[in-house]
Amino acid sequence: MNIIVDPLGHAPHLKYVISNNIYFTKESCSGYLNGGHYSSSELLSNFNINLQNELLKLQDINNFENMFFVICTLSTEQRHQGNNYSIWINMYQNIYNDFINKINGKIILIDNHGGDYEPSIYLNKFNFKYDIILKRVYSNRNKDRYLKNTISYPFIMDTNNDPCCKLYNLSHYKENIHKKINKIFFAGSLFDYHEEWDNHNTFEHADRKKIVNGFYSKYPNILEKTRVPYNVFLKTITNYKYALDVRGTSRLNKRLYEILTTNTLLLAEKIDIVWPFENNDKFSDECFFEQGNVDDLYRIYNNFENNFELYEKCLKNQMYIVNKYFNNEWLWNYINDIICNID
Repeated sequence: MNIIVDPLGHAPHLKYVISNNIYFTKESCSGYLNGGHYSSSELLSNFNINLQNELLKLQDINNFENMFFVICTLSTEQRHQGNNYSIWINMYQNIYNDFINKINGKIILIDNHGGDYEPSIYLNKFNFKYDIILKRVYSNRNKDRYLKNTISYPFIMDTNNDPCCKLYNLSHYKENIHKKINKIFFAGSLFDYHEEWDNHNTFEHADRKKIVNGFYSKYPNILEKTRVPYNVFLKTITNYKYALDVRGTSRLNKRLYEILTTNTLLLAEKIDIVWPFENNDKFSDECFFEQGNVDDLYRIYNNFENNFELYEKCLKNQMYIVNKYFNNEWLWNYINDIICNID
């Protein structure tokens, strides 16, 4: 039996990825970090997880094979989190202490923070023993900094309404591509974000205002900026031929996973992410534009509008990537292979 420890309820989808498990999280309640994202009823209705049953099973088991511990590592650094950082440290350490003596096998930390960094240097303040770090944002830029037990895992988020659960478990939202609106759908907050310190170990820059407002002004009637209720959000995306994902506080955003849950073509800034795909599989290069360059975004949009075969080819490849890799079976095989082969 494996134990998933997800203190803030960032990743309930792991219940369906990890084989033979008990899922632990904190219920939502008032107070900073006193609880997770969801109440028991919300976990049951949104993710079919009966938390009370999980906690009852937890009382009867004294030993687990592996522990999968979800940790938002950079949130434990004062330079990033501000004066609340110590609350994060104490929360993670106390919960870790509750489980560590029950683990017989491997301890796998799943770092779901959206920053690009080698996490071990920020974990030294903890009294943690661990074997593997699965890292959400794992870049070529930092490849010489990563330790050998830090492994790319761009299949998790640190947000509510866990977008991975729908992507990995439900049928995709689809619309006939010949009936789609030939515009680019975008929804999201507009802001700048810059975080760079520790000799560039941490390095994130974004300028959503420049991209979205700049494109909207220079190329009118192409970008559809709108807000819709979340319960119809994915269905709304499917109405459009294209959907835009731009960097935010992370280069790997919630919007990416939401777009991939549909058969709408992703248009995105070039991001330095090491995707652990097989046999040279990758997202189509034609779907990515230079960071912050609205003219380059228009170029790729125009290429697709003038070449329907190219649009079909790239959308077909996107659906192939999603169907092959973004599912519980492949993800578990990937994780289990790492566990079996790590020293």
